[in-house]
Amino acid sequence: MALSLLLLDKSAYVRGQLDAGPEDELCLCAVTRLEVLHSARSRRDFQRLASDLGEFRDLRMDAETFATALGAQRELAANGHHRIPIPDLLIASCAQQHGADVVHVDRHYDTLTGLLMFRAVRAGG
Repeated sequence: MALSLLLLDKSAYVRGQLDAGPEDELCLCAVTRLEVLHSARSRRDFQRLASDLGEFRDLRMDAETFATALGAQRELAANGHHRIPIPDLLIASCAQQHGADVVHVDRHYDTLTGLLMFRAVRAGG
């Protein structure tokens, strides 16, 4: 049975509508982890979130991830759409690199699927 990697965007993690099947593995990348931990309201909340996030598989980000994001941003700018948030560009690039789907509640991923090789899966839907 082939495992499907589901890379979570913060929007999906926060809303908690994660419909993962038995063959799905929920994953995070460094950007999602940083975004979620940034929302902690106290030291205790940060520790709880960090512990919760420790349950997810990490998908590595490297120079290839950033080069892919820059290339996508360049293509978007050529079409007047360069204002896609940097975290979304990086998460989508990481998904392409690892053959993962992005689970989200964020319209930017629908735009990015036209440039990068990943599938955008709307959480809860």
